[in-house]
Amino acid sequence: MNNILVIGSLNADLMVQVDELPVPGETVSSNSFEVLPGGKGMNQAICAAKLGANVTMAGLVGTDEYARILLEALHQSQVNSEYIRIVSEAPTGIAIVTTSPKDNNIVVVPGANALVDSNYIDSIRHVIKQSDMVILQLEIPLETVYYAIDVCKEEGVSVLLNPAPAQNINSDYIEKVSYLIPNETELVSIFKEDYKTTLGKYPNKIIMSAGEHGAYYHDGNNIVNLEARKIQVVDTTGAGDAFNGAFAVAILQGKELKDAVDYANGIAAITTTVKGAQGADADRYKENV
Repeated sequence: MNNILVIGSLNADLMVQVDELPVPGETVSSNSFEVLPGGKGMNQAICAAKLGANVTMAGLVGTDEYARILLEALHQSQVNSEYIRIVSEAPTGIAIVTTSPKDNNIVVVPGANALVDSNYIDSIRHVIKQSDMVILQLEIPLETVYYAIDVCKEEGVSVLLNPAPAQNINSDYIEKVSYLIPNETELVSIFKEDYKTTLGKYPNKIIMSAGEHGAYYHDGNNIVNLEARKIQVVDTTGAGDAFNGAFAVAILQGKELKDAVDYANGIAAITTTVKGAQGADADRYKENV
């Protein structure tokens, strides 16, 4: 079975849905408010589990009611949560999400996610060693992400890094990961250059997710663009996370890079057809890809 370890964020998403996102200074009304499980790490873990991978989630939560909601969601999706640590020093992370049919904006309060450190990574080193791939994002401290990448390198475990939210990343660590999957905004923010230039420097390593425009990568000869599925969008929240989770599953299933990117495009599209960051149920994924 494909063993995926996701080390990263667990958040409670406080979701507000509007017809159009407000511009700065504008007040708009909404008739929809929900508390849903989220966090980039958790979203990616649940997506991968729905697609049939054997997934373990690693991270920190607080002692509050939000933690109970998140742990229950992981259990229902058959994600192993035994290595998630409950801490009293900080509350569970939250994300305030305003979403429209076209886009979303998100404010994240890290909470316990900010306490994920090298000592915690050491405590799960045996889990890393047993994994076929480790997925990381940047909603835990960057130095911890670097440390986790180094441990993976030592243990011979491949790494998929989703550099979101965008931060300046040491180029040595870009070389150490197997795959880097930013969106276009993140890629330009990190590399300070046109995406085509960056993709050309990292053939078959950087895959840029581009929403309605699909995804791009360089195959060593040319830029490849795999188009997004044409689908009725309800909520774009979590589509990028679904792309990352699905891509990891596809690679571990032995798919070629092009097929893995196309598969991830399909799963990301299906995710946007339902409300919430954790997308459709497993049956809908199976029926539509």
